[in-house]
Amino acid sequence: MKGSFRTRGLVLRTTDYSETSQVIRVFAREHGVLDLLAKGARRPARNSSSFHAPFDPGSWYDISFRKKAGDLQLATEARLVEGFRHLRHDLPAWLDATLAMDLLRTLFTPGDPHDELLRETLQYFKLLSAGQGRRRLRNRYLHSILAASGLQPSWESCSGCEKPLPVSQESRLAFQLPSGFFCGNCSISGGSIFVDHALLNYLRADSGQEWGRVPTWEVPDEVVLKGWDILSSLVSHHLERPPRSLKYLRV
Repeated sequence: MKGSFRTRGLVLRTTDYSETSQVIRVFAREHGVLDLLAKGARRPARNSSSFHAPFDPGSWYDISFRKKAGDLQLATEARLVEGFRHLRHDLPAWLDATLAMDLLRTLFTPGDPHDELLRETLQYFKLLSAGQGRRRLRNRYLHSILAASGLQPSWESCSGCEKPLPVSQESRLAFQLPSGFFCGNCSISGGSIFVDHALLNYLRADSGQEWGRVPTWEVPDEVVLKGWDILSSLVSHHLERPPRSLKYLRV
């Protein structure tokens, strides 16, 4: 549908289009992924400019645009709302934010809005300024990504028999891509890994944990790292390759 629209969006990627313009990919409210041509965004700003500076990845903007035929829409005006400056002064935090933007670009398609995930992404970026709990925050964000994309397995039921997973510490549990967890009574093929209840209980609690509690949540480091292995393997399996930004991440 053609027309003029106003939205707020997180810039996921910028590409120089000419000496004066940019093409930007945005994750926007009510629209999802948008590709926009911002003519003149790279020109020196004047009072009359529609864009007061080139767009920066990982920043939150008020954006006006016009829908055109095809996938590339025309940005007509923009104003920076939040630049998340703390991310640009902390390399590990910036690499975590880069992974989040990479996943939003590759897992979601134009015209598929996920406003709750967008809200959680902004909250994630803000909390990365806390300087603590970065690995726990990353795992919590992967839960949100998996849930929004329909890839999150059940943390409560066996993927084989669909019965509740046993709570006894002595019971055997296994995890296998892409299905999820299996109880000891179900036969599974090769490629599975055995897991303990501490990891399962962490993943269960983490999937619905309030964001504000994550940075100070006391979880053993080895459990957090095992959780990262499970969650990141689910994402990589769906993409059929690890995200490009993953190789730069300081796990």
